[in-house]
Amino acid sequence: MAPKTFLKNLLVASPCPADWNRMSGNDQVRFCEHCSLDVHNLSLMTRRQAEGLVARSNGRLCIRYHHNEAGQPVTLPVGPGLHRISRRVSRIAAGAFTATLSMTNAIAHQPGSSMSVSFNPATAQKTTAQSGTGSSIAGTVKDQNGAVIPAATVFVSNQEANLALYSSTDFNGQFRIEGLTAGDYKVRIEAPGFAADETVGLYLRASSEILVDRSLEVAHIEERVDIEAGAVTENSTGGVVSIVAPQDPFIRAAQEDNLEALTALVAGKDVNLRDKTTHTTALEHAVRNANREMVQLLISSGANVNATNESGETALMMLDEDATSDLVWDLINAGAAVKTQDESGNTALMQAAMSSNLEAVKALIDAGAEVDTRNKAKRTALILAASEGHINVVRTLVLAGANINATDEDEMNPLSHAAENDHLAVVRFLKSKGAFETVKKVEKDE
Repeated sequence: MAPKTFLKNLLVASPCPADWNRMSGNDQVRFCEHCSLDVHNLSLMTRRQAEGLVARSNGRLCIRYHHNEAGQPVTLPVGPGLHRISRRVSRIAAGAFTATLSMTNAIAHQPGSSMSVSFNPATAQKTTAQSGTGSSIAGTVKDQNGAVIPAATVFVSNQEANLALYSSTDFNGQFRIEGLTAGDYKVRIEAPGFAADETVGLYLRASSEILVDRSLEVAHIEERVDIEAGAVTENSTGGVVSIVAPQDPFIRAAQEDNLEALTALVAGKDVNLRDKTTHTTALEHAVRNANREMVQLLISSGANVNATNESGETALMMLDEDATSDLVWDLINAGAAVKTQDESGNTALMQAAMSSNLEAVKALIDAGAEVDTRNKAKRTALILAASEGHINVVRTLVLAGANINATDEDEMNPLSHAAENDHLAVVRFLKSKGAFETVKKVEKDE
């Protein structure tokens, strides 16, 4: 299992007033002229991609992200599993990909046009086969360790021809742009988590091909952070982010998901020790890593499954989308209390509902978790799941008897939250079960 550096260990050391909306770049990475560094948007990566980026930063990184009510960074949901491929793929690379892009001579020769070309991946192969003329630019994109990078964006431009287009690398990290005219080209390659690579002055001869194989370096470290609350941009807070590593070797081994090192250190160790720097325990890291073997080792060595951190969270509240029902039951069978609430009033069921871990939700309900428990904002697990748009979790909670019309402190029920966040599938389901619409409470000035 790959090591992780947890996003919950992000610390904002110093404020920064830079505005994300004024930076140049795309939605994933933008360049900050204030400090001449790249800023990465973690909320447009999956949790694994974000953790991989953070891990490679060696502790300091410039990021931007949304966070949920629990204060945890919100990342993209995990999509359907992909079939294993033979080539080693970079851990930082984005999970999506597109096929190679091809242009016909008629398009490439069109005068006075500046274009950004997108295409349907399902027809890309056919288009490539049909063109078969002109010149081309192709290559393979890898990271500094030699792992291929799928979904890297490749920008190609020819100023004289007023031509600008882009493509993406496929699962093998390869791209090919065909049907080009002779001339001088600029090629820029970008991928989330990596520093952009730009090459100018590439002269492409008629009926020829230039190979542009590139190895991308990990993006700059020691940068800024621009933090957001909910889905609304907040530029009033931000600063340098520090990724804190545990001081204790035993707890650090758990954070790094190193079962071998942890096993070597466990003999005679106080497994409930809380690190002086991160204030975390080995069990908390093992649970966040979804490492069942490590969890079982720690439990058999006497780990307290009901120990709480500074926020009142138990290990059962630290499950993410990777945690299996078997791991949940390991904790429950070891005595983990399913009804405990943290300082915000959240339960393990609420946390699992927000992270869209359906297996954990079902296991917690079967273990006796109360579906209508409210946190300090008077929100239930169903309200939280509906607000995030997790339709399968919503369905499971409703079938388990959750109050479909429970309202929070703003007098909004699950349907109101789903509608406000444009989660149409959840809206349709809740309406089919008889949920009624409510109006958000408005404070009147006297």
